[in-house]
Amino acid sequence: MKLSHLLATSIIYFSLALSAHAEESSALAISVGAFDAFDNDDTAAELGIEYRFAPMESAYNLIPVIGFTVNSDGGYWAHTGIRYDYHLNENWVLTPNFAVSAYEDGAGKDLGHAIEFRTGLELAYKLDGSSHLGLGIYHLSNAGLDDHNPGEESVILSYSFSPDF
Repeated sequence: MKLSHLLATSIIYFSLALSAHAEESSALAISVGAFDAFDNDDTAAELGIEYRFAPMESAYNLIPVIGFTVNSDGGYWAHTGIRYDYHLNENWVLTPNFAVSAYEDGAGKDLGHAIEFRTGLELAYKLDGSSHLGLGIYHLSNAGLDDHNPGEESVILSYSFSPDF
């Protein structure tokens, strides 16, 4: 299966999952942070938005997501993926996440391919019944789809809340 077909299939799957679980709680997350955070010469600011669907009970409570991020170097990417919340206690949540991204570098870092994979971890604190403040880190890489695969790490601060749609 071609990677473009895999991406299209993922988008369709998560869109269907979304409509099937629209009545359950979902969240909107806004994030700010540092793109290529550990490279002093190429670090750029980044701003992102992500829609986190309700957990899918039929799929081990995985949380489908879609999002869009831009950075101050003119790069941008859209992603679709999954998250899983590990509730450490009443207030703290640890969330590993994975997504497939369509990436355009703009005037910024060339990551080697238009398809990138995002793997990350977020630690969030529950502010109230419907909002969280989280600190996350993720790695964006083409996983060897191209010989040029420098990857990058981002560190982000995110605020998520359940919108009243």
